[in-house]
Amino acid sequence: MKVCGPLDVGDKRGLIPTGRVPEADIAKARDVALKSAAFDGVAGPYDPGATVVHGRRTAVKVQHRLHERLGTALRMESMREAAGLRVPALLDAGTVRTASGPRWWLVLERIGGSPGERPTPAQQRGLGEQLRRWHGAADQGGLRLDEPGALGVLLGSARNLAARDYPAISHLFDQACAGQPMVAIHGDVAVGHNALFEGDDLLAVLDPGAVEVGPPVLDLAWCLAVDLPRGAHPRWLLEGYGTDAVDQEALGALLPLMILRRLIDSHAEGLSEDSRWLASWLAANAPDLAPLAAPESSR
Repeated sequence: MKVCGPLDVGDKRGLIPTGRVPEADIAKARDVALKSAAFDGVAGPYDPGATVVHGRRTAVKVQHRLHERLGTALRMESMREAAGLRVPALLDAGTVRTASGPRWWLVLERIGGSPGERPTPAQQRGLGEQLRRWHGAADQGGLRLDEPGALGVLLGSARNLAARDYPAISHLFDQACAGQPMVAIHGDVAVGHNALFEGDDLLAVLDPGAVEVGPPVLDLAWCLAVDLPRGAHPRWLLEGYGTDAVDQEALGALLPLMILRRLIDSHAEGLSEDSRWLASWLAANAPDLAPLAAPESSR
């Protein structure tokens, strides 16, 4: 099995831009997608800057971040067919030339439901089972966590919001991931984020992250970092995943780091309740990390 090599600490080997695609180019890609024969027509008014437009049974999605790749959606469709993942079916896709470069668009099956804002045990078990299935799927390729610039993509806004401490944060991730098995990962899912439920039933997982190959505990740690402040418990997620398949030592090393990453995001997003819970958890369980989460403006 492939294992994680040295990560690109501080983005010294490469820098992958993660900024937003210009609005005019988003609009151009969206206009082309809306004309696809696979799209069944706009269901209602949408914002001029929308990157997702819903039809009655389908939805249009267009690239809105510079680092996003069409290949991620194509590989997700292949995994849906091969591994039975609960993801929207891909009905059509393409690219369009724009002033900032080629930008992609998709037409997807529209799936109802809503995120689990207050995770239940059944919702956590369902997502755990789905993550186990995802990690067990054949490696389809895509950006590996140990490639140049990939860690900066995974850590997202921390690179800008905690610029002074970003080298130290990325070094800690490098230490925690070293030698871990590498599998297909989602990279950005939790019960309350990029997952759709009807009651306790998981209907679909959406929008995988740009880093597609990494240690499986990354997904579990991020899921817990997002959901724990809202009433989740590790037991239910890990039961759904299969407790015997979880490297508890690796999860124990990565969870504080993902809590730190989520706290940095929560400060920026104004999620005051989440921020308080996460800060309290760090103070109790990893007090040495707490200073790394302080907003730059407060230092």
